[in-house]
Amino acid sequence: MSVHIKIHVNASLAIIKMEQMIERSRDFKPVFRWAKRELGLMNGANFAQGGLPVGGWAPLDPQYAEWKSRNFPGRPDMVLSKKLFNSLRNLNGPANRINDTTAEFGTHVEYAKFHQYGTNKMPKRQLVYEPAGFASQLALITGKYVVDGTIGVANGQLLP
Repeated sequence: MSVHIKIHVNASLAIIKMEQMIERSRDFKPVFRWAKRELGLMNGANFAQGGLPVGGWAPLDPQYAEWKSRNFPGRPDMVLSKKLFNSLRNLNGPANRINDTTAEFGTHVEYAKFHQYGTNKMPKRQLVYEPAGFASQLALITGKYVVDGTIGVANGQLLP
């Protein structure tokens, strides 16, 4: 005579959860929309802080700074028409794309490259950048999204 225990495992719920994870791993648009909002906020802060998040921007040429303060009093150094600022703060326009598994963010403003890389008459003032720690935070948020379908942030902060 033998004594034994019979165990039956019903994995149907686990299988459903895994199928949902597979489905979410095919469409990261919710994560990319979060990234777009965060990058826009960080771009706005970069302008407000005179490029401090990227090491600081070189001051304006004294002659241009004097002209600008006379004609546009109170405007920050890198904001004249607000076109470039708005482009990077809102991340709208042809330079920004969100697809299922890829996203691109930047600006289509034609003179942005002169600021980003500098010229022989103008110093480099980095506008487009990856904020410190952003890739790590994005990886955590992406993992949470795949596992449970939530982004897991409140007020820009990652929730435990």
